[in-house]
Amino acid sequence: MKSKGDTLLQKILSDFEKCVNPESAEELGRKSWEMILNYRIEQLGCSNASEEIKSKIISEISATCLSWDTDDATLSTTQKIFNRLASGHFSEAIKLAESSVHTKEEASKTVLQHNAVKSANSKHASNNKTLDEAMKHFAMNRTEYEGRGGKKRAAIDLERLFPPLKYRTYLQHLKKFK
Repeated sequence: MKSKGDTLLQKILSDFEKCVNPESAEELGRKSWEMILNYRIEQLGCSNASEEIKSKIISEISATCLSWDTDDATLSTTQKIFNRLASGHFSEAIKLAESSVHTKEEASKTVLQHNAVKSANSKHASNNKTLDEAMKHFAMNRTEYEGRGGKKRAAIDLERLFPPLKYRTYLQHLKKFK
């Protein structure tokens, strides 16, 4: 689950990724900070206020960002980014933001891969159980399949009786069956 800070941060980065001319991290940080300040001024309904009022709001935002100390682990990186932006360390803020986004993307990929492996293992376990049951059935009814083409007929029956495994899978295992 993304925090509000992460969502705003991703919006900032995606807005500036659209720029045709690549910008330095310093310039990107500066523009990001300006965008945050302007967003907050607009949010407060002070877009048309005097420069004096806007300056006071910017000072309050900067002071808040510099003194912000969260205990919420999901906001700790966002806090550090805002602290750095407010203190004028624009390049460091952008590098931390990019690193954070990259780390979260990698973590998400790892979770997806883990879930895929877990699902595959679960599927294999289920298929192995089905195969074992089918081979037990064949062993108990082996006499029905004696003679020419017996294992092929057995594979056809097993596919029908024990889905989801297919004819070829059963035939392959029946050929090894003694």
